[in-house]
Amino acid sequence: MEIGKKIKRLRQEKYLTQDELASRCELSKGFISQVERDLTSPSIANLGDILEGLGTNLKDFFSDDGEEKIVFD
Repeated sequence: MEIGKKIKRLRQEKYLTQDELASRCELSKGFISQVERDLTSPSIANLGDILEGLGTNLKDFFSDDGEEKIVFD
């Protein structure tokens, strides 16, 4: 999973700038930028703060977006 791309997509869906998101989670714009470009990995605490700023949580963020597939043998 590309965490950075998903964070960027969620941020853009909320019409937030990197500055606005950084302010919401008390992180720097540079850190948000690096996370979105997958240049650095956030700690669980920072990821939780970012997701809270985006109006979601860890469980929903990591849940599979794909359709459920049922296989019969």
